[in-house]
Amino acid sequence: MTENPPATEVSRLVACRSCGNRVARTARRCPACGAQDPSADKPAEPRPRQHRSRHASADRSRWIARVVVVAAALAVGILTVLLIARVSARRAEHAPAAEVTTPAVVETPAVVAAPVTVVPDPPTPEPSRSRGRREWPFFFKPGDRLARMGDAKPLGYIITMVKDHKFGDGTVGPAYMLWTPAGNEEAFDADELERTAKME
Repeated sequence: MTENPPATEVSRLVACRSCGNRVARTARRCPACGAQDPSADKPAEPRPRQHRSRHASADRSRWIARVVVVAAALAVGILTVLLIARVSARRAEHAPAAEVTTPAVVETPAVVAAPVTVVPDPPTPEPSRSRGRREWPFFFKPGDRLARMGDAKPLGYIITMVKDHKFGDGTVGPAYMLWTPAGNEEAFDADELERTAKME
């Protein structure tokens, strides 16, 4: 016949040898960590420290970075909207109010106006590109007979070319010396003649 241990022995609590939790001396399994024979007279081994995985830390860092980026983008968007609204409000304040006036209706007798002839202004001559240039490449040659491009009026024939002819307005530049149909010698600006004359 086996003797039952005294009640004081049964109710006595001891530390679990695995996790250190207080368990009954007669317990076969620790309710906290599940170790077998938790009350054996072996020194309690320290619980292994649970290390956070590096992946969990990296995921948390990425999540925090995303939250910061989204918050910054929202802040920039809000500031942009506020700035646009403020500029629009200022423009609306400074815009002059349009005055709407109703024109008075006045009955006038019908008057037949005489036709108006519009005379166009004469075209402004282009400035000469040859004035002041001694190295102007002459297009026409001595002996060429020239006429105006518009109405084919004869201008005469070229006698010679002068690189530094002094014109009536005091400027100096290349010129063509022509013998005109009127029987006299006349100087023409090189650039102007080349733009307005053609060979017969």
